Amino acid sequence: MSETTKAGTIKDIILEVQELIKEGLIQGYKQNIFFTQNYSDLQSRVIEYLIVVNVAQKLEHFGIKKSIFINLEYSLNDFYNNAFPSFIFAGEVFAQEHKSRKKHSPDDSKSKRIDIALTQESRLAGEWFTTQKSFVGIEIKSINQSDKKIKKDIERMAKAINLKDNIGQNNIQACFACFFKRFDKDNTTLTKPQIEKKTSAEKKKWEKHFEEIKDTYSDLLFELIDTSIVNMPAEEFNIAPYGDDADYEDLLANTGCINAYIVKITRIENKSEE
Repeated sequence: MSETTKAGTIKDIILEVQELIKEGLIQGYKQNIFFTQNYSDLQSRVIEYLIVVNVAQKLEHFGIKKSIFINLEYSLNDFYNNAFPSFIFAGEVFAQEHKSRKKHSPDDSKSKRIDIALTQESRLAGEWFTTQKSFVGIEIKSINQSDKKIKKDIERMAKAINLKDNIGQNNIQACFACFFKRFDKDNTTLTKPQIEKKTSAEKKKWEKHFEEIKDTYSDLLFELIDTSIVNMPAEEFNIAPYGDDADYEDLLANTGCINAYIVKITRIENKSEE
């Protein structure tokens, strides 16, 4: 397989992972509704672990098909270090030198974990000295978590894909930081212009953040992918499906704006080869 074909295949795999994450976020939100039976409370208090499990389940069959392992609550320390083989033999056949990888421990804590890690069996790549190679990392936050927490997820994932070691190339191909944002409140409704204004401001805020960290991660590309979960302005609410006794509470429960966001982090194409 040529390098071009291999790069194309990896790109297709990452796009497939991206779509499965999106499906898992939507399904996880819907399952929260099913299990809590409390629409208004749920919109502010999505159960995070249920979202994580739904994303992992969406990735399950994909993982089997591609010989990729789906790991929940994976050690961040292992994810960083297993981006590279444990060691290699370099040099001529009769004068080979044993080279070990650096210690790529996270700055904050070796005990940190990421929500989902996709790993590959290293023996498939001809390596017999690392159990599994890090491939994709996924962090997930529930609704209306602080920007500070989301930025920390983005930073952890950016550091992972940006790691370098003279033992070889970083095997992590993409990382994702996911979160939900609710733009209305339990006791208010939003019009279409208000929804457009709020979602536009959210997008610009994160694009600004990507610009702010661009110099630190000059080899990386940050993309914001948004998916509408609930997006019905008050003026489009049709009372008919809810019966003649529908009231303001029905309006509040069935209108509003909740989006799922995916920050996709990849390497800028050909950047590492320059």
